Amino acid sequence: MTQTNELVRSLFTNFPIAELSSDEQRQVFDRLKTRFSQVPDAASELKNLYKVKGFSDFAAVMMWILERAQKDPQLVVTSPEDETLLLSTFRRALGEQGHTSAPSGRGGTGGADERGFASQLERFSEAVQSGIEGRGAQLESLFNDCEGIAHGTSDDEFKEFSALMADFLKYIAESELLDDVRVINIVSNISSSVSQWAISPTAARHGLMEEALGMLRDFRTHFE
Repeated sequence: MTQTNELVRSLFTNFPIAELSSDEQRQVFDRLKTRFSQVPDAASELKNLYKVKGFSDFAAVMMWILERAQKDPQLVVTSPEDETLLLSTFRRALGEQGHTSAPSGRGGTGGADERGFASQLERFSEAVQSGIEGRGAQLESLFNDCEGIAHGTSDDEFKEFSALMADFLKYIAESELLDDVRVINIVSNISSSVSQWAISPTAARHGLMEEALGMLRDFRTHFE
C-alpha cells in the first residue's frame, strides 16, 4: 500500500461520520470509504471524485491535506479544523448546508457556512504562499463557492465580497498569476479580514470587511 493510499484511508477512518444527519448520508459515505479502501491508486481516484458533480470541494480538501502531509510528514495527522472542513464539504456535496436554517445554495448566510468559507479561503491563502500543486483546484473550488454565495446569500456585504472575489479569482487564473507575489499578498490580506469578519457576531461586523472589499474593488491597479 502506498503512503498516499494510507493517508486517504486514514482521512476516511477519522471522518466524523457520527455528525452526519441522516442514514442516507452515512450510506453514501460508507460507499466512498469502501471504494477508496479497494482502489490501487487513491490519488487518481480523488481526481475522479473531484469531477463528480457536487464533490469537487470535498475532493479538493482531501488533496490539499495530502499535499500538505507530503511536504511536511509532521502534518500527517488531521486537525479538528481539517475534519470540520471535510464534514462541511461532504454535507454540501449532498445538498445540506450544515445546521443552519438560513436559505442557501452553495454557500449560504448561516454562520457555519461563513466560517467554512473563511476557512477555505485561509487554506487557499496557505496553498498560494507555499506553492503546492493543488492550489489550482482550490482556486476553482473557491470560485464556484463565490459564485454560489453571490447568487444565494441575503447578506449584501457578503454578496458584494463574493462577486468581487470571483472576479479576482477569474482574473488571476486567466492571467496565470497564481505565483505572483502581488497575488500572494492580496490573498493573505483578504483572508485575514474575512476570517475576522466570519468569527465575529453579526452586531460587531461593521467595517471588518471594508479592507478586503477595497482591495478587491481596485485589484487591477496592482497589475497595470
